[in-house]
Amino acid sequence: MHHVVSKTDKTFKLEVKYINAVKGRGLFAKGSICKGDFVVEYRGDIISDAELQRRRKRYHTSSAAFMFEFKWRGKTWCIDASREDGSFGRIVNDDHKHPNCKMKKIDVNGQPHLCLFALNDIKEGEEISYDYRGEDYPWRTQMTSTAANTRADGDSDPSLRSKTQMNDTTGQNNSPQQMKDEDLQDSDELFDSTPESSDYYFTDTTSESDCDGDAYLLPNQTKLQLLYDELEVDESGSLSSLDCDTTPPDKMHSLASEASETEEPCSSQNAIDGVVVSAYQKRGVNRVYNKRLYLYCCKPYAKMARHLESSHAYESDVAKALSFQNSSKERKKQLDYIRNRGNYAHNAAVMQSGKGELVPFKRPAKEAQRKDFMHCAYCQGLFTRKVLWRHMRTCRLQPQSVPLKPGKNRVQSMCIYTGPVPSNMTKQLWEVISVMHPDPITDIIKNDKVIIDMVREKMRELGRLVHSARRVTSLKTMEDCVNSKKYMETVKAVKYTCGYESDKFVIPSLAKKLGSSLVKVNDKQLVKNASEFQVVHQEKWNEMILATAWRNIREAKWNVPTLMPFTEDVQKMHTYLSQVQDEWYKSLSESSFTKAWVELAKVCLAQIILFNRKRGGEVASMPLSAFLSRDTSDLHEDVDWALSKVEKKLCRHFSRIIIRGKHGRPIPVLLTPKMLCALELLVKKREPCGVLKDNAYMFARPEAMTHFRGSDCLRGFAKACGAKCPKSLTSTRLRKHAAILSTVLNMTDTEMDQLANFLGHKLKIHHELCRLPEKTMALEQGRLAEFHGKNLDEIVIDPDEKVLESDEDRSIQEGHCASTVYEPKAEETLPPPERNKMPPPKRLKPPSPDEKIPSGASAVRTSLKDKTTRRKNPWQQTEVQAVERHLMRFITSFTVPAKSDCEKCLKAEPEALKYRDWKNVKFFIYNRITAYKKSLKCK
Repeated sequence: MHHVVSKTDKTFKLEVKYINAVKGRGLFAKGSICKGDFVVEYRGDIISDAELQRRRKRYHTSSAAFMFEFKWRGKTWCIDASREDGSFGRIVNDDHKHPNCKMKKIDVNGQPHLCLFALNDIKEGEEISYDYRGEDYPWRTQMTSTAANTRADGDSDPSLRSKTQMNDTTGQNNSPQQMKDEDLQDSDELFDSTPESSDYYFTDTTSESDCDGDAYLLPNQTKLQLLYDELEVDESGSLSSLDCDTTPPDKMHSLASEASETEEPCSSQNAIDGVVVSAYQKRGVNRVYNKRLYLYCCKPYAKMARHLESSHAYESDVAKALSFQNSSKERKKQLDYIRNRGNYAHNAAVMQSGKGELVPFKRPAKEAQRKDFMHCAYCQGLFTRKVLWRHMRTCRLQPQSVPLKPGKNRVQSMCIYTGPVPSNMTKQLWEVISVMHPDPITDIIKNDKVIIDMVREKMRELGRLVHSARRVTSLKTMEDCVNSKKYMETVKAVKYTCGYESDKFVIPSLAKKLGSSLVKVNDKQLVKNASEFQVVHQEKWNEMILATAWRNIREAKWNVPTLMPFTEDVQKMHTYLSQVQDEWYKSLSESSFTKAWVELAKVCLAQIILFNRKRGGEVASMPLSAFLSRDTSDLHEDVDWALSKVEKKLCRHFSRIIIRGKHGRPIPVLLTPKMLCALELLVKKREPCGVLKDNAYMFARPEAMTHFRGSDCLRGFAKACGAKCPKSLTSTRLRKHAAILSTVLNMTDTEMDQLANFLGHKLKIHHELCRLPEKTMALEQGRLAEFHGKNLDEIVIDPDEKVLESDEDRSIQEGHCASTVYEPKAEETLPPPERNKMPPPKRLKPPSPDEKIPSGASAVRTSLKDKTTRRKNPWQQTEVQAVERHLMRFITSFTVPAKSDCEKCLKAEPEALKYRDWKNVKFFIYNRITAYKKSLKCK
């Protein structure tokens, strides 16, 4: 058998899990195991009967529990598995009622091996167990009440019992019963029963052992493993846990009896009241270095290095430390690691017992409590919460492959997560709770079973409610809060949590959320109370809480000032981004280093959002394929011929990319030549600067699979550019800024629809939410008043224009912008101040034959009242024929001509079209196209 010969376990089918504080760890199936299949071998030191008796006298009762006696070839032998060597066989728990495995002896290469075989089909997730064949095991008689409590907590197999809840009086009867299978063929010279065989135990026969040679190692099923059994070895090879237990033997009985007691929900808080951290001492002015350290011997020593060298030199970790030169960094690092391991095990025992002194890495100046300290996730040293995050940045055992996230709270959450998973929750739920802010609210969440069933956000809400309820009411748990008899106390707790004062909530949204969360709380044992609570809740909640909360939310929105970007701030940001882009573009072109790539990517991301007025998330998540597959071909001749000069110049100046917008809409993104060059350089330098090949984002983070956030980039550059109001320079406010500016332009419905499509939303949203003429309006170059009242065809902008930077220009811009701020009257939609000073225009009359009208002159814009009374001039037959001779192709192709096309027609027919301007010609073609379409539909 491969696993027996190679001394390995089926790690692909078996795994060790922490069960609870009573049973400790257990072996579970990761996949299905068929009946009769080999499961695991019980491995350890094979010793004779004489050596067995000698070791029993030396061993503590807990270590003797791992000595498995059996008969082979007429002699008594024993497998001593008291040493923690990482094998799975010693983890299997006892089940004398419903075992799913059986221990058998097999002969492999002339040597006996004890192996477990499946008695029946074992399902995935089922615990492996077998019958120890004994009748006097204390956990079978004394742990009945504890087992009942374990079933209530939801253990995987209620019938299983722990094999380590024992006292000192049962020590000699705790080894498994001798096997009664028939003896296999003997070989007398296989083992030597002389006393020298005792040396075999101290030989390092298991290189996988993490902590070798401790004669007082406790079994894996003790309650102390709650703190450190589930910790795994990190990627750098340094241990993140200590499997050795250093609790003195005389404390084992008290711990065992303590584990069997039913604990209250808040027992963890009461248990740590007696745990303290002693301060360092002084003798006069000088400090006394008398801190005691623990490891191997379970005894405190002040001179740990000297003791290790004299008494534990055979230990692998000690031998490794002694192999380095004195006063070397490597030697000091290894000795610190050994000290921290022993201190960690001692601290774990103290925290479980609730009494004693913790051993910190550095003792404080004053005596402190346990709540002020946490263990480092890497070296296991005990540090104060305030300095833990600083230590972890420079910890010598920190893996290089694990980047440390910034922030004190994140570091503390990571250190909490390195601890064992509590028995009342899954590992996935423990991950969620561990990343919470470590405070009393999180402690309540860990111990309240009802709250654990809720998602993370709801857990924080309900935890805050219970925390407040304990302050102002008699409610202690979530179960009390959903009791209909205590409903008024629940209302009082909700008001206190949300800051209710003088008929007003400080946090009205929290009150609304707590109302829905209380209804969702459900437990099978609380169905009756929950049902009664919901009836009372539906009748009273709206009257007492919800109505006030909704009113506060609506009133808070009435007078909230709306921030909009101003001209000067937008100018500063444009100029600053352009300067920063030039600097990082030059740096990245000269040498490929990650810092330049990251900064240039952030600048380009902010520029594209600012220039296109797009949502930050849409541009930030732009895939690399969208940029690489952009359309680089020239304009089609037919399309180019139909465009105006300005439109042609803009098409040749900008590059266009299509990305995915909101609700899956395709939205265009325009790039200036400068942006295009920067993006091409980013693509070229991706791999040399550490961007992963599998990262599909254009603005990817180096050494990660995510992308930069557009909101973070805009926020950072808004502060760096020196804007007066950085909060106004966000993607949402910039989008509203562009939509508001459209109100001062004489845009047609088609042009307005195109603008809405470019911004990535529907025209209805554009009209209802974005076009707010009472807001402050500003344009990037401060030329709003110059374009006031014009449509898009009348606005001519050179794409190569520069931003004005002189003080004189800025003052002019501010004057223009100020002229657009006004209070609209009820009957007016957008009355410019200049228009109010002009006399009302007279009704148009046909000019005399002697008068000449410029062919390209624009029609005078009149008010809505004048438009309704204007006399229309019908088109004469000669005018219709003149237009059809030059613009008939636009009618047949359903294309509205541009301004330049209309002016060409006017110049070609000056006599026939002398009473018409280019707008009349354009709308005539548009009306003919509409009529032509209708006629085709009728046919």
